[in-house]
Amino acid sequence: MGMNPFLEQSFLVIGPVIFLLLILATGIGYKVGKRQGKRASSAEKLEKTAGTIAGAMLALFGFILAISLSMADSHFEARRKLVLDEANAIGTGRLRALTIGGEHGTEIVRLLNDYARVRMDFFAAGEDSVRLKSVYQKTSDLQQRIWNHASAIGRNAPTPISAILLSSLNEMFDLASTRRWAFEVRVPSYVINLLLLFGLLAMGMMGYYFGICGVHHPILSALLFVAFTIAILLVIDLNKPRGGYIQPEQSPLNWLVEEGEAQKIPQ
Repeated sequence: MGMNPFLEQSFLVIGPVIFLLLILATGIGYKVGKRQGKRASSAEKLEKTAGTIAGAMLALFGFILAISLSMADSHFEARRKLVLDEANAIGTGRLRALTIGGEHGTEIVRLLNDYARVRMDFFAAGEDSVRLKSVYQKTSDLQQRIWNHASAIGRNAPTPISAILLSSLNEMFDLASTRRWAFEVRVPSYVINLLLLFGLLAMGMMGYYFGICGVHHPILSALLFVAFTIAILLVIDLNKPRGGYIQPEQSPLNWLVEEGEAQKIPQ
């Protein structure tokens, strides 16, 4: 399911809009509640009832916020873990190819060094579809060349070591596909839409309660609006695998590339 176009905008647009909508919902609720409070024959009972409902709405909003944040965080953690898993798989394949040596083993090592750089480009491409398409093509080409050399080793010397090499390379290729999939998985848009909806309803109900009570807390309300806006923006940011400000560290792949550049490959 595609993302809401509004959520794809810059935070400089999303943040102020959400903040203003929360203020607007509270203001509308406050005016309605104030008018209702003046007309009510039993203002005290109405105040207690409205307070209960407002508390329930805020609790429900907090629950949906917690679910949304948990889903977004679990996707982020999966992407971060896959960086380390893929770097370890490439490093393992490179060490096993070095152990086998020979023409094919040496060539696999060189290709794996190039492969590590391409896998770094997979992340660096961001949301550039043209660059991503190029990365996917390079990844596929390198995988095919690596597998051709590994298959030649398996045919010429079908030993347990060559079998282990083939297994590790297969795992490495699988991780590339898994990592690509992880960048496509997001919190369903309807969950975030519900989060925004319940946020507005909760603020409206809170404003209604303030109106019935005949009191208003502009400073405390503003702090609450800021806190809720930041929490919602955090969910939205974590839900942007390529365009968000919070991104998983690529250090394991960087280290792998640096080790490959410093490594002396037997001729």
